[in-house]
Parts: sequence; structure tokens; C-alpha cells
Amino acid sequence: MVLVMGAAIVRAGRVLAARRTLPSGLAGGWELPGGKVEPGEQPEQAVVREIAEELGCRVEVTGHLSKEVPIRDGYTLRVALAALAEGEPVPREDEHDAVRWLGPEELDEVRWLEPDVPFLDELREVLLDGERLDGGNVGVNVRIGATVRRATGPWTPAVHALLDHLAEKGMPGVPRVLGTDSRGREVLEHLPGTVVDVDREVLTEARLESLVAWTRLLHDTVAGFDPPGPWRFPAVERPELVAHNDLAPYNVCFAGDRVAGVFDWDLAAPSTRLMELGLLAWTCVPLFRPIEPSAAVRRLELIAGTYGRFTAREILDAAEARVRFSSAAVREWIATGAPGAAGMLAVGEPARTEGALADWAGRRPAIEEALS
Repeated sequence: MVLVMGAAIVRAGRVLAARRTLPSGLAGGWELPGGKVEPGEQPEQAVVREIAEELGCRVEVTGHLSKEVPIRDGYTLRVALAALAEGEPVPREDEHDAVRWLGPEELDEVRWLEPDVPFLDELREVLLDGERLDGGNVGVNVRIGATVRRATGPWTPAVHALLDHLAEKGMPGVPRVLGTDSRGREVLEHLPGTVVDVDREVLTEARLESLVAWTRLLHDTVAGFDPPGPWRFPAVERPELVAHNDLAPYNVCFAGDRVAGVFDWDLAAPSTRLMELGLLAWTCVPLFRPIEPSAAVRRLELIAGTYGRFTAREILDAAEARVRFSSAAVREWIATGAPGAAGMLAVGEPARTEGALADWAGRRPAIEEALS
């Protein structure tokens, strides 16, 4: 029995398909690239060798699909899961003339060669697992190609109505709603860009200014939009608009110094402009950890001056009020077993934020004095 190994090379929830040129009876059909296992060669070694020869890149085998399919007398086909380790796949014209990355919903868009067809259902489920994205304390977010998949809840229709409204108004940096997938998850546009690690870095003043300007545009664009909900995050007293409610560096991507996208809208809910700015100051000045008072004042004044409606003192006061409000909301989620509560507990919330608030109480007087 001669073993033939195919390679399902997966990247960000998509698999690489290659279009055959030879022999003539297979030309134009799509396959998972690979080839025969040579005598004395391990199947995984054959996968690495064949992909290097056929596509000029290096892969690492990460697993296997479960089936084994007879393909002709004396030959059987297995498929290994693999990841790109070095280089990009470039087809050699003597075997393939094109390659294409296919997501789970795109597998049926090409004409697969018959031996590969039995593997597609299992492969589709692998692709739907996607590539897990960082963050997402209240839920798991995965990337599949140019999309992000997230769990839905009673709040999802209201959030989608908000995103559709913003898209209709031409608001930049907002993901488009693309529907739902076979697992019932929402499908959103993936927004590429650089995300700042808030625990290790501080936004440059240019990026902070861009984010505040974007926030002002968001508030002006959403003014008057008032869907009934329900919302995932509780509304504040006397709300004046629907806010993003989690504006922080970990939910923003940048292209250079410009905001390229803002994501994780599931906490959107009725709030106020000042409460939104308070959370932004907490995470972006940042006030949640030690910062030299004069630097904090300079950045608070930058926020106030860029937004153009509140003083630095008002934003400083709003920061603590907003963070205490969210901490209480998290405690309520945990007490009621709301979706996402386990994830918040796993990262140490709300104790982590409450500890930061206690530390803030000792640092606040110096910032207030510098502000005066």
C-alpha cells in the first residue's frame, strides 16, 4: 500500500487549495497539495518535503484529519493539518498554476478533485475554529480570513442596529456586520492595524489625539439614534446617547498615528459623553497605573482640548465614576451568572480593577494639585 499525504495548510481559519495542471485528466481541479511518502520516510516528513518542492515554502505539521481514503489500486490518501513556518506558497507551473486561501463558507466555490472531497466536512469544522484573537475577556473572538466571529446574545440585534446606523452615516473605523455563521456566531469585518499593549505601552499623544477626535465624531454621529435594546451593559442614569462603552487601547487599531478601527462593540449601551471620556482617560492617560502628575495633566488637557466640550477636571472626575460603575456591573454579572462572567473572573475581575481604584485614591491628589 502506497501512502499519499495531502496537506491542509491552515492560516487564520482558511485553508490553502492548489489548482492542478497535470495530468490532463486532473487539470483545472483543486486539491490539498502533497504527494507520496517515500520508502523510509515518515508521513510528516513527506508533507514538509512535498510542500517545499511544490510551493517553495516550509510548513510544520500540527495534526491530522481522521479519514483515510482509497484513491486507486494500491494507494491511500491521508491529510495532515499544517501551518506555514517560512515563506509564502508560490505554485510551480509543472504541477499547479494557482493557489487560493478558502474560508469555511468558501470551500464549495472551487471544483475539488474527487479524492479530496471526503475530507471537506471535517476540514470545514477545523476552519470554523478560526484563530483566537487576544482580549475578549467576556467572550472568545476568532479570526477567519477577513472576518471576526463572536458569540451572540439578546443584545446582538441592538448592537447590529448601531453598527448599521454608523455604517450608513459613513462613520470610519467601524466593522461591518456580515451576518451569522453555521455555529450561530455573528460575522463582522476584521479591522487590520496595530493594537497597543496597554499593560506595556502608552499611546503616543498623536494616537491619543486621533482616538479622542474619533470619539467626538462617534458621539456626534450617533446622537439621536435610540434603539430599544436590550443592551448587555447597564445604562447610566440620564443617558444622552449610545456609547461604545469600552474605549481602550486594546479595542482600537491604528495605521500609523491614525485610528484605523474600533472593535468589541458588545458593551455598547446608553451612556453619556462624559462617562465615555472618563473611561478613555482611565485607560489611555492612563490613570489606572502610576504616571507622573504633569504628564497626566498634559494628556487630560489634550483630551479636553481635542474633544472640545469638557474641562480636564470634569474628565478626571468622570474617570473614577465610570470605572466604579463598570466594576459594579461586573459584580452583578458574576452574581447572576451572566454570559461572560466566567471570563471576567478568570482574568481577576472585578478585584483587579478595584485594586487599581484603591491605588488611584493615593495618586489622585498629586494629579489634582498639578491640574490646579
